[in-house]
Amino acid sequence: MIRTVIFDLGNVILDFDHRLICERIAEYSQYSTDEMYRIGLNAYEFKLYNEGRIKSEDLFQWVMERFGVDIPYDSFRSIWSDIFSMNNSVGAVLSGLKKNGYHLILLSNTNELHFDYIRENFKVIEVFDDLILSYKVGYSKPHEEIFREALGRTDSPPEDCVYIDDIEEYCKAASNLGINSITYRSTELLTGELKELGVMVD
Repeated sequence: MIRTVIFDLGNVILDFDHRLICERIAEYSQYSTDEMYRIGLNAYEFKLYNEGRIKSEDLFQWVMERFGVDIPYDSFRSIWSDIFSMNNSVGAVLSGLKKNGYHLILLSNTNELHFDYIRENFKVIEVFDDLILSYKVGYSKPHEEIFREALGRTDSPPEDCVYIDDIEEYCKAASNLGINSITYRSTELLTGELKELGVMVD
């Protein structure tokens, strides 16, 4: 019986677009949006930042130097973080799960600046009983340790947990540990799959 529901954040609960960061920084750089997206978001520095291995100020300095940009840190923080919007249909699912007594865990590959912004601007975060954030725990999905961290924060065995993510690879990583998983495609499909697992959604 499912007792714990573990949610990914990006493109499940909150929609986001990394290209917005590239578009805004490109206005100050010789690089195009496409070049920044191709070079920047595949850079090892971003993985280090998402795992809390470098500080926000270090990331800022790297971006400034790598792309020849000179903007204030406060402007960079806004450019970097204002890329999210609420998926209200998933918000309604979360409210129903909370009302029905499920243990709710957020498990996200994220970073300090993004999550500070999200916590300030999206009250949905308050519905969760626990937060497993890559920059806090030092591992990012699909590393199994971040899923083990989630299991360690609940009294439910893996078979009594379900993990929801829009990336199939990450769902498979959860499944490898015995956690039920659902690849998010739409809220309608999500609701149906949760009900198939016996989860009371409404």
